[in-house]
Amino acid sequence: MTRAEPKTAFDDGRTTGAEDGDAREDSVQDDPDGETGEEAGAMPLWFDELSPGGNGEGFFEKGGKHSLMFVRRPVRRLLVSFDNLANVNDSSAERVPWAFKFARDQKISHLGIMAHVADWYRDADLIARMQRLAEEGFFDGYDRVVFAGTSMGAYAAIAFGSLVPGAHVVAFNPQSTLDTELVPWETRYWSGRRQDWSLPLGDAAKLTSGLGKVHIFYDPFFDLDLKHFNRFSGDNIIGYKCWFSNHKSAVFMRRISGLKPVMYKALFEELTPLDFYRIYRARRGLRWYRGGLAKYFDDRGRTQMSERATQAFRVNLRRMEAEAESAGQAADAPEKPKARQAAGKGSKDPKTEKGASPAPALHPAPVRNDKKLILTTMKNEGPFMLEWIAYNRAIGFTDFLIYTNDCTDNTDLIGKRLQELGIARHEDNRFKKGASPQRVALRRGFNHEFTQDADWLICADCDEFLNVRTKGGTLDDLIETTGYADAISLCWKIFGAGGQVDYREGFVTEQFEWAAPEVYFEKYKARGLKTLVRRNDKLLRLSVHRPKFHQDRTDLVWKDAGGQEMPPGYMTQGWSAHKNFSHDNARLHHYAVRSADSFLVKRDRGRTNHIDRDQGLLYWADMNLNQEKDTSIAPHLPKARAEFEMLMSDPELKRLHDGAVAIHRAKIDELKAREGWTDFHSQIVAINPPGEDPVDKTALVGPEDAQGGEAG
Repeated sequence: MTRAEPKTAFDDGRTTGAEDGDAREDSVQDDPDGETGEEAGAMPLWFDELSPGGNGEGFFEKGGKHSLMFVRRPVRRLLVSFDNLANVNDSSAERVPWAFKFARDQKISHLGIMAHVADWYRDADLIARMQRLAEEGFFDGYDRVVFAGTSMGAYAAIAFGSLVPGAHVVAFNPQSTLDTELVPWETRYWSGRRQDWSLPLGDAAKLTSGLGKVHIFYDPFFDLDLKHFNRFSGDNIIGYKCWFSNHKSAVFMRRISGLKPVMYKALFEELTPLDFYRIYRARRGLRWYRGGLAKYFDDRGRTQMSERATQAFRVNLRRMEAEAESAGQAADAPEKPKARQAAGKGSKDPKTEKGASPAPALHPAPVRNDKKLILTTMKNEGPFMLEWIAYNRAIGFTDFLIYTNDCTDNTDLIGKRLQELGIARHEDNRFKKGASPQRVALRRGFNHEFTQDADWLICADCDEFLNVRTKGGTLDDLIETTGYADAISLCWKIFGAGGQVDYREGFVTEQFEWAAPEVYFEKYKARGLKTLVRRNDKLLRLSVHRPKFHQDRTDLVWKDAGGQEMPPGYMTQGWSAHKNFSHDNARLHHYAVRSADSFLVKRDRGRTNHIDRDQGLLYWADMNLNQEKDTSIAPHLPKARAEFEMLMSDPELKRLHDGAVAIHRAKIDELKAREGWTDFHSQIVAINPPGEDPVDKTALVGPEDAQGGEAG
């Protein structure tokens, strides 16, 4: 007897429409993560977390008909999954619930119900157990609960999801019920139809009113699945037409690399039909889809259309394969010389110049966009540090090189712990008196071994958050949308305190929504840039706002945040945006002041670059801009929150963070008690309230002081 192979995340019904004892099991791999390289051992993957010596929390309940596995993880999302019929006969020791690896990789809690019989979960004991869990508050305390499954598991996801008001559901090819009185037209699933459908939760179509969004994926040309879908009604029912996927929509989605993105959006964001159909466009490169489309026309006697569809598919496939091959060759090929300029007065043909070298390529094909690194300098940023790390990880930064100096609030200790966890690299930043900590760190960081293999670099501070505005919202999306570039400059959008006086623990990006207008030139600091730069042979060194390039490189491609090329003058100087600078694809949100209380600590700490300049009334007047509200960063925050919770799940990191918050509060109290600081605090609170234009600085300190304070 051969051992059953373990079935892992997202095991869909791998059978034909019969899906019973006479069904032929499909051999396709439907794990959205593909082959993970994990070897099957003598124990299931969840044993590492739930064993007596494991590092997890949860339970495993073995029953005759069904087993329950629960693992609690740090991210406040819960996935409840139900196995499909294809898993019923899997008695291997390595068996894991549907979607196990996906849930583990996302660090979300997971309740997986595994079926050992083909009973469509029509089991009184299981129903009672799930009802008790709901009554005991098991499903409470999560930001979102999602029930999911395919076919038999999809029916169960909807039915049992109804026990949790507001829960979301992701159901691939569900049956609404197999009660023969309700669906006499259903001819499949003999083993399911003979179950006791008089037990509670027997008709999923009647159980959706209290649910959140119910996402149902089905093939509108697969008649029986369409009939089940049509039994569902309500504003919360969202149907997704998976054309020509038959009864294997989850398998189809995995084949086009769409299953994982769909599940992710349903768990962390808001899955919409627009999102889905953009993902589903990839079907055009799948032979399965071509076969279904051709069969559709053939069955209707439209053979000419069938032939056209087949021919169009082949042409499209050849084009995609050629593009992929060309891209691969370009990545491996040596640089080609730039094309000759047209001959004209004063022009010379490079071939005729004695000893002339070929002109450099316009730009080499990018080799990688994998390692995207932030080099940062910090002093006493402890309460804000983990949000910043979490947010940047959420949008796609992979590495952090953190320099700290003279910290008294756990910032350096947090950096060291992040290094121990493999999340960042930390360095103590020692420098001579009078030197700029940031400039010293940039010089050292550029030559640091940790940055040598980086594909992209940026110098960014703990109060700067990159808001990627492109579809997808990640760094990869920004890079792809921009097109080839050696550097992409990003313009500050300055956010003020918004009238908030006291320090409140929580995300800075959620608390402060008042900012300068989208186009604003009245304050020159509002035009400040930071630059994401590709580490290649054109780059000479890093600088705070813009990189320095080798001046003899005529092939530099430097773009703004809208994909426009920067004016030539920036090659030698310029740290701020020009009047036609585009922000279409990204904006760098700069929370320079935070609350009035926290600004006291910032002023006491001193500056990292212009160390001789006081962060006083003039700085506050420049950087506390509150003319209009901007909440455009909000879509990034659920994923950032998930990353933050993952970081806080480390007890030592949580202890250090909580300590930093306490130190910050104590420092605020101490500063308010200092002579002159209470008056300063009262002054800044009154400057630039929300909805008003900034105050004229000359009214604060006089013309000469205002002019002097404007620099830096």
